[in-house]
Amino acid sequence: MLCKNLLTSYQLENYENIRFLKFIYSHPKFWILWGDRQKLVWTKKAIMIAILTISIAIIKLTSYIILFYDTTPIYINILAIILWVLAFPIYMIIANFLLIPIDKHLKNQIIKKAKIKLDGIKNKKYLKVIWITWSYGKTSQKEILETVLKESFKIITTKGNKNTPLWISEIILNELDETYDIFIVEMWAYVRWDIKEICDLVNPEIGILTWITIQHLERFKTLENIVKTKFELIENISENWLAIVDCSNKNVKKWLEERKNTLKVKDIIEVNNPQKITYLDNLAWISFNYDKNTIETKLLASHSANQIIMAYEIAKYLEMPTKKILTWIKNINYIQHRLELIYNSSSNLYVIDDSFNGNFEWVKSTIELLKNIKWHRRLYLTPGLVELWKETFKIHHEIWKMLAEAVDKVLLIDSPATKSIYNWLIDKWFEQNNITIYKSTTEAHDDLKNILISEDVIIFQNDWSDNYF
Repeated sequence: MLCKNLLTSYQLENYENIRFLKFIYSHPKFWILWGDRQKLVWTKKAIMIAILTISIAIIKLTSYIILFYDTTPIYINILAIILWVLAFPIYMIIANFLLIPIDKHLKNQIIKKAKIKLDGIKNKKYLKVIWITWSYGKTSQKEILETVLKESFKIITTKGNKNTPLWISEIILNELDETYDIFIVEMWAYVRWDIKEICDLVNPEIGILTWITIQHLERFKTLENIVKTKFELIENISENWLAIVDCSNKNVKKWLEERKNTLKVKDIIEVNNPQKITYLDNLAWISFNYDKNTIETKLLASHSANQIIMAYEIAKYLEMPTKKILTWIKNINYIQHRLELIYNSSSNLYVIDDSFNGNFEWVKSTIELLKNIKWHRRLYLTPGLVELWKETFKIHHEIWKMLAEAVDKVLLIDSPATKSIYNWLIDKWFEQNNITIYKSTTEAHDDLKNILISEDVIIFQNDWSDNYF
């Protein structure tokens, strides 16, 4: 159980040693008891790390018993056993280090095989790879794009959050074949060159790049590093093909203006925000004008309009009829856990599940939606945002200031992002009876039956994994 709990944490931290050690030594309860919300994925790598960790621990303990146990005072032996247990995270890091040569070799072999297969399919038929990357919203864009295109093309996509080079290679090897017309890939990136590595694998014909913000600033350290990493897509896209860039984002627009003439991509479509978005009173849909058309969608927030415009432009580029494009845009369903509207008819409650949204720009868009809900009491449940590093207080200050004008009650989950600002919120923006702080997500959810009344609208914004608390 100890090894499994530690390995769960290590995996959640993407096997980053410093982050793992920092978390596990500051959260001793997770050594013994890990919550049910995150499960260890028993990959081949995880299995090998577990076996090696236990082996190293047994060797260490056995060596101590043989060499020192009988001749050492009992209190020293007890101390040695305690230290042996506390060193388990170190054993795990050593195990991972020992696996690096094998792990790297096997991954390279899988990626190489995937590239050969993908190149072979591209040589035989007109398969297009569409690549999606930005600081957030990749999964939403993937699902929107798939819905718009799927009636005209046979499509395969990356699944869920399986968007690393290895996972993408597994999809190519096990699922992709010559019957598909389009392969939609979303890309995970935490460090420089992550995106270039996948570009070398899939050689995309169409690239989508939109919002770049300080999401994951704690990992990238600077906004410049984030921008450079995301633009690896546009820099490495296939010649004579298409890049669609959201210039409503100032970071994207600035970088594009500086480097546009150096890019090898043939066509660049620059997209900006629609001028006016209309919110329907009953949360049925939003509408906006674009390209001389009125576009209607049940997706609720303004950032959804930008994503739909991206899909619209790609569908046009692929020569789909405009009428068909608009029809399929209307058919886009809510994206699970991303501003997903759930109406409970028995209690007459509106729940907006935004639990997979953990970025500042979309939070602003969500708050704008709340401002346009005038006829219901509005509640906002959140633990705050993560990985904002030195910008944490500043960003949350802006969020709470906007919330004061848009919601009636704030429900906070106790976390590093909310602890330091609870009293400040009461002093500055909210009366004490309109803000509540809970020890855990479970406690907050259990208390909702005592808070919610008919016709309330409540947003669940962001849901941290346990390694962030």
